[in-house]
Amino acid sequence: MLRIEIAASDGQSEVNEDCVGYQGDAAWVIDGATGLGTALLDAPSDAAWLARTANDLLIQILVEQPNIPTADLLRSVMTDCAEALASQQVRPASGVHEHPSAALAMVRVMDGVAEFTTLADCRIAASEPGREPRLFGSSALDAIEAQTIEAMKAILAEEGDLGPEALKERLLPGLRENRRLMNREGGYWVLGTEPAAADHLWQWRMPVRPGQRFVIASDGFLRLVELFAAATPANLLSISGPDDWAHWLKRLRELEGEPDSLHRFPRVKLRDDASLVICSWENAR
Repeated sequence: MLRIEIAASDGQSEVNEDCVGYQGDAAWVIDGATGLGTALLDAPSDAAWLARTANDLLIQILVEQPNIPTADLLRSVMTDCAEALASQQVRPASGVHEHPSAALAMVRVMDGVAEFTTLADCRIAASEPGREPRLFGSSALDAIEAQTIEAMKAILAEEGDLGPEALKERLLPGLRENRRLMNREGGYWVLGTEPAAADHLWQWRMPVRPGQRFVIASDGFLRLVELFAAATPANLLSISGPDDWAHWLKRLRELEGEPDSLHRFPRVKLRDDASLVICSWENAR
C-alpha cells in the first residue's frame, strides 16, 4: 500500500492555487496556473477552481475504477473539467488560452511498478537502485519559461529594479503569448480543459521496493532545488515529519524574501505557492 507521510501546501496569497491529494495507491500535486486575464468564473481564482475540481474528480474516479489506466483517468478528468467550466463560466473565453490550466505530478503503484506521470513543471523526487536520487519529469514548458527568464534578465539589465509588479507587467505580453501555446502541437501540454493532453503525458516506470519513498512537489517548492540550489533531491527524500517540512518551507520563504533575490534568481513571481506530498510503499501484510 502507498502510505502518505506528508501532504502539505502553503499558499502565498488569499487563494492557494495548489492542491494535494491521494486515493488508494495514487498520490499527486496539482499546481494551478495563475490567470493572466479577466476571470471566466465567479470564483476567487479560475486556477484554484480547476485544481480543486480536478482533485475531486481524481478521487472520485479512482474510488470507482482503481485500476483505470492513467491516460484514461486524466482524459476523463479533463473532459469533466471542460464540461464543468462550460456550465459555470460567466463570460465566453476569447480563446482557449484563457481557460484555466495546471501542472500535475502523480505517483501510482500498480502490479509492483511505480508509475510517475507529469504534465508541465511539477516533479517527483525518487531514487533508482545504485543511482543518486533525482527529479523525474519533463515538459516543453521548461524551454518556454527559460526564454521568459532571459527576457526578464534583459529588462533588469537595461532598466534596473522595477519591482515585482512592474516587472511582471512588462513581461505580460510575452506571458500571454506563451499561454496561447498550451495544449497544442508545437507548444506544451497541461492539465486543463483539453482531453487530448492525456496523449502527451511524461511518464516513467520502475519496480517498487518495500520502504521506497517518493516526493511529489509543485514548482514553487522545487525552487529550493531548481532555482536557489539550496537543496538536493536527496534532501527532499530525507524530509520526515512536519518539523522538516516547516524547516524547508521557512528556508524557501527566506530565500524568496531576500532583498536582492529577484536579481540573483530571476523569476516571474517573487513568491509562489509551495506543495509537497511524501509517500512510501509498504507491502501488504
